[in-house]
Amino acid sequence: MKTLGGRLAMLTTGMLVVGLILGAIALGVAGWLGVEGVAYSVGLCLVPGWLTLLLSELLRVRSLSPYVVLVGGALRMLFVLVGLLVVSTLRPDLGFRQFTVWLLVSYLVALAIETGVILVPAKNDTAVGNQS
Repeated sequence: MKTLGGRLAMLTTGMLVVGLILGAIALGVAGWLGVEGVAYSVGLCLVPGWLTLLLSELLRVRSLSPYVVLVGGALRMLFVLVGLLVVSTLRPDLGFRQFTVWLLVSYLVALAIETGVILVPAKNDTAVGNQS
């Protein structure tokens, strides 16, 4: 999907599916507080992903795609760090098993999905450009 809407839908769907899977695991490991932690972690990783995809749409030059991924990673890191501090302050009962471990997993999955959504279309465009 090369359109912005398609890429946003792909990122959102991927993160929601991962969130459902992690939520089921968290329910067994940490109870309902774990499910709450998964919801926070998916939200904290999804918002910067959306912003990165919007940034990639503004910078449509294929050669800039790796830089967009780097800036998106830095944006995600800052957003997640601030979110971690806010959630830890507002909900001190969410500890490592209830929040932090799910945040780490969500962070890595969101970064992988976002990188694929940004770089794969650029790779396919390059391949198509070389054939014509």
